Amino acid sequence: MKHSTLFFFFLIVVFSINAQSTIYTNDMDYVLGDVKQAFISDQITTETQADNLIEGMKNLGVNGIRIPIYAEGLNPNKEMFDYFYNKAVDEGFLIFANPAQSSGGHRIANGILNGDMVSVLDDEEATNTLINRIKDFAAEYPCKWINPFNEDGRPDVAWSTAQMNTIYASLYNNVNGAELIGPCVWGIPASIDVFNNTDISDYITVAATHNLGFNHSSWPTFIAAAEAKNLPVWDSEVNHNDAKGNGTRLEKALEYEVDGLVLYNIWNTISLTDGSISTAGDEIMSMCLKNYTKGVNLALNGVATQSTTGANSPASLAIDGNTNGNWGSGSVTVAFVDTDGSNPWWQVDLGSNQVIGDIKIYNRTDDCCQTRLSDFTVSVMNSEGVITHSETFTSYPDFAVTTKAENVSGRFVRVQMNNETTLNLAEVEVYQGDISNDIYSAKKGAENMIYPNPASNYFVVKEVRGATCEVYNSLGSLVLRHSVETDEWTVNVSKLNPGIYIVRINYNGQVSNHKVMIQ
Repeated sequence: MKHSTLFFFFLIVVFSINAQSTIYTNDMDYVLGDVKQAFISDQITTETQADNLIEGMKNLGVNGIRIPIYAEGLNPNKEMFDYFYNKAVDEGFLIFANPAQSSGGHRIANGILNGDMVSVLDDEEATNTLINRIKDFAAEYPCKWINPFNEDGRPDVAWSTAQMNTIYASLYNNVNGAELIGPCVWGIPASIDVFNNTDISDYITVAATHNLGFNHSSWPTFIAAAEAKNLPVWDSEVNHNDAKGNGTRLEKALEYEVDGLVLYNIWNTISLTDGSISTAGDEIMSMCLKNYTKGVNLALNGVATQSTTGANSPASLAIDGNTNGNWGSGSVTVAFVDTDGSNPWWQVDLGSNQVIGDIKIYNRTDDCCQTRLSDFTVSVMNSEGVITHSETFTSYPDFAVTTKAENVSGRFVRVQMNNETTLNLAEVEVYQGDISNDIYSAKKGAENMIYPNPASNYFVVKEVRGATCEVYNSLGSLVLRHSVETDEWTVNVSKLNPGIYIVRINYNGQVSNHKVMIQ
């Protein structure tokens, strides 16, 4: 169920960080990453951290970012906030801004970030203070969306109905081109009260609520109120924590098919050292993105070798599933220049010719040695030793770089230095490309080989007795392997976390991949 009519461009291979994309579950319009607490608590203190936070947002696949609005003069680190904002805009992220803390509009009117608040109910000066601050912020930081409140409560509690109407009416068309959304109050029932008792729907373009009370059963009422005004619906603050045992806010927002999400505190899943994403972040995005899985990482089951081995750091460390490039992590390879002066190399043998898609090279990230990986070549060779793909990189990757092999056939993937410099690698991921010779499509369609899909506790693989069935998670790691012993073989997936998985069927030497959603 979509709550508004939109036109979409379907983008193949890459996607633009814009709205009207179809990359998100349920064809959601927007999925925003939240960085408010990162800046409220002054966790971003260097440009490198800000750059890695941006890189992490790109790695997550969000198309917008939520930032905080402070009372005048209370930004803990305005210089770094400005740097991040400008970088985010330059990268094409859409910006949503609302007040920094709970009862955020109230705090702005009081001129505080933390501490005890003074009543603003029916206080004209407080009303004007909030209006003027939102206008000033929008003038300094142009946004796609803006909201004057954050968990400020029902009408006639912190703010009267008349005040809410005045605030929205005064801001309408007066926030530097930004769209007003709202009400973003604490809990869906309170948001329903705002809709029923104020004129907010005359001014906003998105009906947004925080489901902080886990009032999942209230979603249909809120959605109906929004649809009556032809407004799309967002959950403007979700996480994946089942605090009350009745389902996470993210699960329920997706179940009720909202049009947009703000992923609360998702910045916490991003490494400020290299922009990589934690397992928790991967799990969240596997639910939000239609095709989040990276596919099958063939390298994990390969055999790695290198020209020489130094510092007890063998070639196998680059296919151990650990992308941490810090030397202290114990997962970085070392290949010195050989005694004959030949340039170092590293290689993985995949065992047989495979269809190769993307190859991602993770660099060592220590300041001392990151630049070593400059002027190197990534090559793919088939079983006969013929090079089927090659790309040279003349500058070192900041964390990682990807070469697109575009479905060539290959057995060996080699990384070779083009100069006499030590080769360090944190990880090499070799992803299987698209396979067109699906072993079942000629009969009934590949989608019928595995059922049910989505699956809960199990799925069935049929009509491929004798095949090998492998299940890979969103990181490309093998999590299950079965031999298919009957015409309808049941695979128990009850212990797997919800998300998107790749099921790989190898039948008489022919391989097919199938995307399966585990609920």
